Amino acid sequence: MELTKFCPRCGRETDRLYGNKKKLCPDCYPDVNTLLDIPNIVELDICSICGRMRRQGEWIEEYTLEEQLAAKFEKFSEPGVEMELQYWEENEKMFVRVHAFKGDMKADYDTEIKINSEQCKVCSQFHGGFYKVKMQLRGDKTDKISNEIVDKAAEVTNEGRKNFLANVEKTDNGYDFYLSTETIAGQILNMLKSRYDPDVKRSYELIGEDDGQRVYRNVISVRV
Repeated sequence: MELTKFCPRCGRETDRLYGNKKKLCPDCYPDVNTLLDIPNIVELDICSICGRMRRQGEWIEEYTLEEQLAAKFEKFSEPGVEMELQYWEENEKMFVRVHAFKGDMKADYDTEIKINSEQCKVCSQFHGGFYKVKMQLRGDKTDKISNEIVDKAAEVTNEGRKNFLANVEKTDNGYDFYLSTETIAGQILNMLKSRYDPDVKRSYELIGEDDGQRVYRNVISVRV
């Protein structure tokens, strides 16, 4: 014969009691225990240029507010606890209500959202004209080939934001392309080699020192 269970806090009959030492009904347990530990203020670090969010030191590809909130509040999750988020604006501030569910128990937690706007490293480098590789295009039909290089650079950037074309300069002898990484330079070279028979030469120029070590920039001369 199963004994009837009563909550020692509210006195109501219940099918199940929760807790270790002091067991309570599903309604009383969340009143004196937390299902989730949600801080009063939750900060979102958002890049003001590309809109990505920083999570645990890494800029992730989450752009909508719903995606960013879901990614941020994932760090507050607990085993066996389901979470639903509801957000709203009030007096020029943003708030989130976290609905937490665990078995028959449920609880709500309100928190304020603070958005910090800054530039991610990639956007800072892009707008600062950062580049690691200078590719010099020389020869005939440089106008046509330069357009192919720009198109290829855009394709590579779509696959990874850190690989970008920082700038293009037209010179008396052709074009100079300023590229952020060896990766994008390599893919552009592969494209040129598949379409033409270019003469490629590499050299390096000293651009400074970092922690006592000399830092060089790669210069690639391409003649087609």
